[in-house]
Amino acid sequence: MITRLSEVWPAVERIARDNGVVCVGASDITDAHSTLFDEWLDRGHHGTMHYLSRTRDARRDPHARFPWAKSAIVILVPYASARPDAPPHALSHYIARYALGDDYHDVLDQILRRIEPVVAPYGKTWRYVDTGPLSDRALATQAGLGWIAKNAMLINETIGSYTFIGTLLTSLENDLVPDSVADRCGTCTRCIDACPTGAILPNRTVASEHCISYATIEHRGNLPDLPLAGNAFGCDICQEVCPWNNEPASSHPAFEPRNEYRATPVSDLLRYEQADFSSLFRKSALKRAKLAGMQRNVAALTEAESRGMLKP
Repeated sequence: MITRLSEVWPAVERIARDNGVVCVGASDITDAHSTLFDEWLDRGHHGTMHYLSRTRDARRDPHARFPWAKSAIVILVPYASARPDAPPHALSHYIARYALGDDYHDVLDQILRRIEPVVAPYGKTWRYVDTGPLSDRALATQAGLGWIAKNAMLINETIGSYTFIGTLLTSLENDLVPDSVADRCGTCTRCIDACPTGAILPNRTVASEHCISYATIEHRGNLPDLPLAGNAFGCDICQEVCPWNNEPASSHPAFEPRNEYRATPVSDLLRYEQADFSSLFRKSALKRAKLAGMQRNVAALTEAESRGMLKP
């Protein structure tokens, strides 16, 4: 009877590689950063993301929700690190790179579904892709896939930070020893210095209430009084300046930028009905902001540009 991850690991690595995973590792499921997360919540840095505080206990002790879980298989899948050439004012200039292709939740979930049958005959499994009460970045560091940088992103020394993280919880024992990963940020503060809103905190967390990504994606209602710096959905500024992103991995095919975003003027969204929005952003992470949110964001950018505060 198979009871340890090492016994299925060659098959896990093979399937992962065949499906566009660039790095795969294993971790225990206890989050070594949970105390830092508690402090972040206590200071109100989660903004209006109240669901994060509701799952505090489960994040502190994942075994409370998954008493059977003994290990986590963690995968990294790269997305496009460069913006495609496009006409001025094309939508593709205004959205974060991770959203230029297909919805990463769906793509990584499908990859984890292909890995899952290797483990499932010998115990329980549960898939997570940026959902649920787990810190995927913490598990990735514990699996030896990188370190949490000053901008709170996971950085892999070989491929940088333009990656998605997927997690498969298992009931198999984790008997794999991860490679030791050094923190390579050193004295560099490029991400902190480049952030136009001062959202990056000294303890390697981000104050959501000052973050452009939070404001344009998660926050509902009127926009906070922040400079959007040309962003209508998300923000890549802290990744753009990071020297560890000089040699990124090639994107998984599903995340190649969509031609429709290059061909659509960002201002078109202001006249969209729900059907237009749903059609353009089918199977896209951009749906998270909803039509009202994207129109709010584009209107704010248009106003900033009309006052000469934003370059076309």
